[in-house]
Amino acid sequence: MTTTDDARPAMTRSTTPELPPLVILIAPNVSEQMGGEAMKALQILRELRRALPETLQITHARNRAEVSGRLGLPSVSYVEDSWVSRTLWRSVVLRALLDPWFCWKAVRLAERLAADPARAGRKVVIHQVEPNSPVMPRWLSRRYPNALGPINGNIYYPALFRDRESTSASLRRRWHMPLQWLRRIQPLYRRRAGLILVAGGERTRVSLLTAGTDPVTMVDTVDCGVPATLLDRPRLSHQGVNLRFVHFGRLVFHKGTQLALRALARTRLPIELDIVGRGPELSTCRELVESLGLQGRVRFLDWYERHEDLVASFGAYRGMVLPSLEDANGIVVQEAMALGLPPICLDWGGPALLVRDGISGLLVAPDSMDGITRGLAAGMDRLAEDPQLAEQMSIAGRQQAQEWRWPVVISQWLELYRRL
Repeated sequence: MTTTDDARPAMTRSTTPELPPLVILIAPNVSEQMGGEAMKALQILRELRRALPETLQITHARNRAEVSGRLGLPSVSYVEDSWVSRTLWRSVVLRALLDPWFCWKAVRLAERLAADPARAGRKVVIHQVEPNSPVMPRWLSRRYPNALGPINGNIYYPALFRDRESTSASLRRRWHMPLQWLRRIQPLYRRRAGLILVAGGERTRVSLLTAGTDPVTMVDTVDCGVPATLLDRPRLSHQGVNLRFVHFGRLVFHKGTQLALRALARTRLPIELDIVGRGPELSTCRELVESLGLQGRVRFLDWYERHEDLVASFGAYRGMVLPSLEDANGIVVQEAMALGLPPICLDWGGPALLVRDGISGLLVAPDSMDGITRGLAAGMDRLAEDPQLAEQMSIAGRQQAQEWRWPVVISQWLELYRRL
């Protein structure tokens, strides 16, 4: 029996191992010190390198001291400041172009790195991790496949709190959809992306579709994974009555610290609340504690210098209260659920996508001030005196968080990279 010429290449292809893709990550900030998006970008870099050690990172030069210095991460390239970027930063009118400028410079740098002769024959994916906004114009590579996301963002205050919006936030909210419609007639910068990771659920999908994004390119994913080290810790067990709750995060209006305090004043039981964080709302919150007569029931604990110490403190509490108004995701909610600490949140934004009401936590509709404070208070009372309910939610939260384990998330992304 003779072998045809057509069969021989097929045999060669089947016996030749396929090299994994070379992934080049792009994010303006990669840091432990520069907020949630920068921390998420750092986690993605570390977790992706566990699976693909040759993964490259491009970020802004302002991260060099931390990333290449203190953290000692190799294979990181930097976009340096130039007279153009400095001019954009100084201009109030043109500052919005700073991120697109960085994006253009970073993609050009990625193309140069990918074209290195030492990487000849490798499949390349340029993955822009941040910013997570669905509206920011992005420069995409025309030489290599592009991945964007996780895309989230476009979260605004509930209608009840619109009077507290800043002028810029109000303008962004009002012009969000009209601008997305206008993007349909602009260069098809999003339609050329081969993969868009969508983490904001329906609100983000609608925004992207309005801008003309090809729905075939959109794949739902979690906004941020959970480190395996957190999920490998023993789950918190809940027994007996526990009156202690915790609220943590930066003390700014949209984190809802004042709502948590007003709810505390309405609890039937003498619930105690620890507030972990610092920020411009600290003095206002202290004054509110005084006016509500909550002295002795509220402790301001500033901030834990080590994240490990914060995590270790969770064992003292029955639940976490985070009535946030503007969180697109909620990493703190994910971490609480991963450890088995039931969260009480508003049915809004990121927490509403994470918490299964009555199963892994409690959600309160942001319809009225009375309804919010009454609902939060009832949730704290209910959890405090019902250890069986708290234990059930603890188990369910841990099970949910297993789906967010970083290695699981990264393995899903790797399969999507290969499809590109």
